[in-house]
Amino acid sequence: MKVFHNKAFKLEEEISSQLGLECYVPREKVVVENCDGKRICKIRPAVAGLLFLKTSAEVLKSVKALTNGAAMFYPAPDGTPAVIPEKEMTMFRLVTSAEDDGLEYISDAGTDYSVGQKVRVLEGPFAGAEGNICRIKGNRRLVVSIHGICAVATSYIPACFLEKI
Repeated sequence: MKVFHNKAFKLEEEISSQLGLECYVPREKVVVENCDGKRICKIRPAVAGLLFLKTSAEVLKSVKALTNGAAMFYPAPDGTPAVIPEKEMTMFRLVTSAEDDGLEYISDAGTDYSVGQKVRVLEGPFAGAEGNICRIKGNRRLVVSIHGICAVATSYIPACFLEKI
């Protein structure tokens, strides 16, 4: 879902508690300076306005009513809400929940990440993740994408931690 007005955490809580549905908002820790000049750690959505929801087609009307215009479903080419394959979502969650400082979120619009070598990570914080190797800003990175929505690129992964698929 695309969430408007920076309400991803609020909607995640409402949908989880009121409808009992599984939701996921990728998070990142950032250090900010408050008005007193103190540096504090805050949690914010890693991708602004993005909320993933696991539900059936029958429950979507209830979700839409609950959001009250504060969110919309990403559309598939036929106009229905986009469905993310379970394997893509599992890989995306594995990488985004690793709390690695080197993650870089990328819009997937108009970008094809399938040109690189498909690999599986064997060791380290991303062990088990599968994706494509790409060069981003001169560095070799693992990219895990949710087709048509977004992608996440890890920090550098040593070649010895990778296995070709």
